[in-house]
Amino acid sequence: MSSRLRRHAAPLSLLLTLGLALAGCQKESPQESGQSRTDMPSSNELRPGDLTYVRELAAKHDGVVALDLSDEAQYRFLRSRVAAAGKTPEKYPQFFAMLQSVRERHAARKHGVSAQAAPEVPRDHMIGKVIVGPDGRTFEATAFSTVQGGADYSFLDVVVWDEFQKQQVSDYGWGEVYADGRKLWARATGVLPADPNALLFVDSASIVSFNGEEQVVFKSLTVAPSPGCEIIHPQDLAPVARPDNIVTICLQRNNGDCDYPMVAIQQVQIPLQGTMTFPFPVTSINNTVDTYAKLVEESGGPRQMAFGTFFSWLQINPADPRQVRWSIPQNQGVFTGILFRPYEDVDLFMSIDVTMNRGGRPTRVVKQFSSSPTFTPGMACVPKIQISYSCLAEGTQVKLAGGKSAPIESIAKGTRVVTDGSGQALRVADTTVGTESIPMVHLRDEAGHDLLLTGTHPVMTPDQGVVWAEELKVGNRVVTDSGVSTLVKADREMFKGAVHNLKLDRTSLNERREAKGSTLYANGFLVGDVSMQRAYEFKDRAAVTAELLARLPSKWQVDYQNSLKTGRLPQGP
Repeated sequence: MSSRLRRHAAPLSLLLTLGLALAGCQKESPQESGQSRTDMPSSNELRPGDLTYVRELAAKHDGVVALDLSDEAQYRFLRSRVAAAGKTPEKYPQFFAMLQSVRERHAARKHGVSAQAAPEVPRDHMIGKVIVGPDGRTFEATAFSTVQGGADYSFLDVVVWDEFQKQQVSDYGWGEVYADGRKLWARATGVLPADPNALLFVDSASIVSFNGEEQVVFKSLTVAPSPGCEIIHPQDLAPVARPDNIVTICLQRNNGDCDYPMVAIQQVQIPLQGTMTFPFPVTSINNTVDTYAKLVEESGGPRQMAFGTFFSWLQINPADPRQVRWSIPQNQGVFTGILFRPYEDVDLFMSIDVTMNRGGRPTRVVKQFSSSPTFTPGMACVPKIQISYSCLAEGTQVKLAGGKSAPIESIAKGTRVVTDGSGQALRVADTTVGTESIPMVHLRDEAGHDLLLTGTHPVMTPDQGVVWAEELKVGNRVVTDSGVSTLVKADREMFKGAVHNLKLDRTSLNERREAKGSTLYANGFLVGDVSMQRAYEFKDRAAVTAELLARLPSKWQVDYQNSLKTGRLPQGP
């Protein structure tokens, strides 16, 4: 059974009743009138002014606030949100025990401050685009969150209102994840207001239990529902005859299916060029937390790289002031952070915060998009992005059809190479070449086979299946052209020469194979080609998920089991 459980567009009877009736109320909150909030009784019932009060707290911190649950109005607000998701103390005892624990901690450290800025935590909490449907009337809005390395529990919701924050125009979308939380999204759907130029107000609450600490964050944005983006770079630059709609970023490689070289091992450098169009003339671009460009690990893990000077490259188009444009050359499009794994799928997130002139009235709005279909469904501005670095050292002898061998650097497209012990041969569909800036793995077996390859190149073994070269140790058994052999060397060393890789054409294979790619003999070792490298990029994901579920604290087990009984299993992006 999956460790994940999500809800999408759950019934909103409670929140609809309270939200529609109370969102527009302007009654003073108890704090505004001078009444002590801590003297008010705890309750599930959202009172007039609570919603407005929480929104005002968020507005003071650029739309993001860590909720103080010792404040009764903030606590009531959160209770009404989770009640709309079907959360009750009877079915979810640990969830409510968690909220109570947070309340007690907040009360203990409170010194006359009812709210605090969002904490620095290893996580993302973002509101995505509002995507208009083909009918031009309906829309879908998303919220997205990640927790680096996973969490014991993660909850997320999203609600859309009219731009004046008085009328709810969507259903209530929410999601939750147990024993993972690296990637979670919520979706809400609704009908657009009659005004074609109308903006929308989107808010989202996120609750995370992470390593014994909990964070409760509320975020809100005013967004424009129209897409309005055009991306020139990055793009798939492959010839028209073989486009794969994947932007491939390669470590110092400049041919094959490589769109942009990474240039340096600790940074990704790609050109960024495009435009984003807003519904009204832009008067200023705001340098806030909502103006950014970053690359994020597609799986929601801890790897993320940011482009630190995105704001300084943004310009209002003088020919069309509704449009913000940017043109960043590759040598200045530097993303730094935690380097991605080889053949890692990554998402490019871009966001721009502006102030528009809407009929003489200044209006602030944020527009976001990404290459993630989960975060911005239907937004094809940016294709999928993949980081690639894995090859064999030049001079490596590859076994060809007919029994001869040739150095890998001499092998061209169309060459037939032997792919397994049966003698099956496949044609080479593509090649890559470049240099390697990190230590490679030097393997030697008892039969005298000797091979230098990158640490993340797939190697076939008789008892472990496909493993990365860097995982092999002396004494491990491997598959070679002379049968099963034992390693006598598995060291790391630098290599100054060129490195190469091959992609084999599997279309001629009639039978189904267990391996999700092709193999070839390299200096006698049976190793994988590019296709296998990509297919096994997440080969350990199942083990990681099982490990995360195994560490789910026992106190969460009742909540998790009830979620399985009352919910449905997660749907894909």
